[in-house]
Amino acid sequence: MSGFSSRYRFTIYNAQQNPMENAKERFENFVKFFDDNKWWLIIGLAVAVAAGVPSYLYQQKGANDRGEVWSRIYRMNYEMATAEQGGPEQKKEALEGAIQEYTFLKNNLSATGATPWLLSELGNAQYKVKKYDDAIITYREFISRYGTHPLAPLIRQSLGYVFEEKEQLKEAIEQFEEIARDPEATYLKAQMGIDTGRCYEKLGQLKSAVTAYKDIVATYPESGFAKMARYRLEDID
Repeated sequence: MSGFSSRYRFTIYNAQQNPMENAKERFENFVKFFDDNKWWLIIGLAVAVAAGVPSYLYQQKGANDRGEVWSRIYRMNYEMATAEQGGPEQKKEALEGAIQEYTFLKNNLSATGATPWLLSELGNAQYKVKKYDDAIITYREFISRYGTHPLAPLIRQSLGYVFEEKEQLKEAIEQFEEIARDPEATYLKAQMGIDTGRCYEKLGQLKSAVTAYKDIVATYPESGFAKMARYRLEDID
């Protein structure tokens, strides 16, 4: 996250602009920033979680189904990384292929320690091609089956983002607030405050948004998220 605040730049507006239009444009820029960067946030946190639980990931990896799942996950990740260098059509084709592959593995191989990661990859691929209803089903299956897995808070975060994309903002807030209450998800709490406040703003519930932002400033005063919260508080006030 060290480069996070340095990448966050806001437009400086002409002092003669209508204050209401000014605030609206600033909020739209704020939302766009998260739309453009949410996957980098999720991926970075997932890598950090994975680094902290290597024994969990590779325990008994030699089992046939487990090895098959990991092998195919690695291959699909490589193919999608290669597709990233191509155009939008190549990227979409790779994601659609990954969805088919992950769905086949989920339906035809026995559950192993690799299955939570398989569900995560499947849900994320569905999300990226905007199959939001499918992604919701996959993320909910993960939470139902693996609610104590180290990835569970990140899956719940992704579920919240899907609800936000579908403009089901109350459902999104429920997911973000659930993460904030999770004692194992301290690394996400500041970000959840920003996400919660943003959704409250979209709902026009400014008092609740202010509460969420002030909590970030009070609890994580030196963080990049606190800087963003102060920025939003300035506009709301």
